[in-house]
Amino acid sequence: MTEELVDRIEASLEKDEAQLKTDLPGLLEDIDGRERQLIADNPEVFSRVVGRMEAIDIEGFYADEPEAADRFQDLLWTGVNLLVEDTPAIREQITTDITANFEADDCPMEGHLQVDAAEETVTGGAGLAEEADLTLSGPADTLTALITGGTDPIQGFMTQEYELDGSVQKGTQLASVMGEITESVPNSHAAD
Repeated sequence: MTEELVDRIEASLEKDEAQLKTDLPGLLEDIDGRERQLIADNPEVFSRVVGRMEAIDIEGFYADEPEAADRFQDLLWTGVNLLVEDTPAIREQITTDITANFEADDCPMEGHLQVDAAEETVTGGAGLAEEADLTLSGPADTLTALITGGTDPIQGFMTQEYELDGSVQKGTQLASVMGEITESVPNSHAAD
């Protein structure tokens, strides 16, 4: 990862929301294919990116920049995958295979996740999985917050911030995994 790209990301994170949204498509295109390296080498930068994205109107971002928004989702899932790899407490919660789709009801955001018990991994990205055990639907901001740690998966479901369609058993197992991820995500939004 070039120092120049990291410097550009850092500079963009200091800008207001409108200017950041203008910068994001180019930055995310430059990061494309180098997500793991960026996150591994610069975890604090990744944490700040996630924190700033939590404050952005995700619905509007998807409407204006669908390709960039999908790239952000891929960056986010790469971060989750690395977090799972590095956190034994999360891997301990992975006891069954689960495939889930995320579908926003306020914009064209679609994503998926795959929990693999044998490999003890959680992977995901933009686009829907063909055969999902679960479908989570709700506002894009809420679905993103489920991944970034801004929304507790059990509380969010209980307060009807999102809907879950599929096996209750797999939903409960997914909530355990996502809850552990939520607790392990660097608290980037605490400083806001």
